[in-house]
Amino acid sequence: MPRLNSAGKFSGRVLVTGATGFLGRAVADALESAGHHVLRGTRLVGERARDRHTWVRYGEIGPQTSWDDALDGVATVVHLAGLAHLPDEQTQSAAEAFKRVNAEGTTALAKAAAAKGVRRFVLMSSVLVHGNASRVRPFTEGDKERPETAYAQSKLDAELGLKAVAGDAGMEWVILRPPMVYGSGARGNFRRLVGLVATGLPLPLGCATAPRRFIGIDNLASAAVEAVTHPGAADQTFLIGDAETTSTAGLIRLIADALDRHVSLLPVPAAFLRMAFRLLGKERDAARLFDPLEVDIGHIRAQLDWVPPVSLAEGVRRAVASEG
Repeated sequence: MPRLNSAGKFSGRVLVTGATGFLGRAVADALESAGHHVLRGTRLVGERARDRHTWVRYGEIGPQTSWDDALDGVATVVHLAGLAHLPDEQTQSAAEAFKRVNAEGTTALAKAAAAKGVRRFVLMSSVLVHGNASRVRPFTEGDKERPETAYAQSKLDAELGLKAVAGDAGMEWVILRPPMVYGSGARGNFRRLVGLVATGLPLPLGCATAPRRFIGIDNLASAAVEAVTHPGAADQTFLIGDAETTSTAGLIRLIADALDRHVSLLPVPAAFLRMAFRLLGKERDAARLFDPLEVDIGHIRAQLDWVPPVSLAEGVRRAVASEG
């Protein structure tokens, strides 16, 4: 059964799905450090069953997944597992896969959790539910969601499915919407940027100066712990991010500083590079480099008294050090 700890926050057995992944490892570790009994969920346990952690296997995630064993005695679910990348994300088959795993799989888990008497369900969503469109002000939780990709739509559908199930069952829900996450073991754009800076070659991104907010893995894990424990998090959606806003060019300079390398950022006009990306069918990659993406984290600060514990520069330093 969930209980209040000495700080007046809820504690108890926590199931973390996707615990072998980049986000899952960090969140599970942070929860254990905060004193929680963590069940680390994974598709396949394998050799990890022999380590000091408690592992539980649930197989492939989808509408037919059986969650009964994984949810025994669980007070809180932190759902991080899902499908984030596919070779060709614009095909119908990719859209169906995102829907099956992210949307239908989340709804099925929420139903199973409610049936087992789980008190709170924390879902890691994405700021991409708001779309990638350029804006003159930061996103807030109250903005209308405008997903522009099958992945983003599946995350929004997961949110809606969770809220519908939780509302009927009286189960608390918490939704976290992060921007791009960087840190030890990060894949995707951050790792590519580190690799490019490490070459020492000039990069044509001097004009990638639109304000963008990112989040370091330590800050994301800290926010997840608050989402699990804080009474004020119940039935709330939170945009999360680092305390500081930067830009793609600013992030590259921080990476260079952490690598102790000089980086030359050539001021190639963004319009020229956007055209080149369009010819390569990579328009969304161009948007991630050049479009603004500001998020207002004031709601989680005010509601949960949460302050990102690690600065942007320190978070990048830690991430780059781990890559070496």
